[in-house]
Amino acid sequence: MAPALPPDLHRDTLAVRAAVERSQYGENSEALYLTSGYVQPSAQASARRFAGEEDGYTYGRSGNPTVTSFEQRLAALEGAEACLATASGMSAIMLMCFGLLKAG
Repeated sequence: MAPALPPDLHRDTLAVRAAVERSQYGENSEALYLTSGYVQPSAQASARRFAGEEDGYTYGRSGNPTVTSFEQRLAALEGAEACLATASGMSAIMLMCFGLLKAG
């Protein structure tokens, strides 16, 4: 999770500052992570990460630093606790239905 930002920041400042920290290279704009897989420290850590028991990136479709940055920035702009990005509009609609509808 991103560090807490001062509550009096202007929306335009949030649009620029709320996101994943810059890399060790100090780039002016965020790096785009286009990889589909990530190196894991061990087989055990990989299993925990794929099971959702441990934080860390495993596979590009389940999350990556670029998407995390987008989610953090959008949550900050909306004043929300968190944000969840989806890969398509249909998956967003499905998540909305899962949240609103009951079985049967």
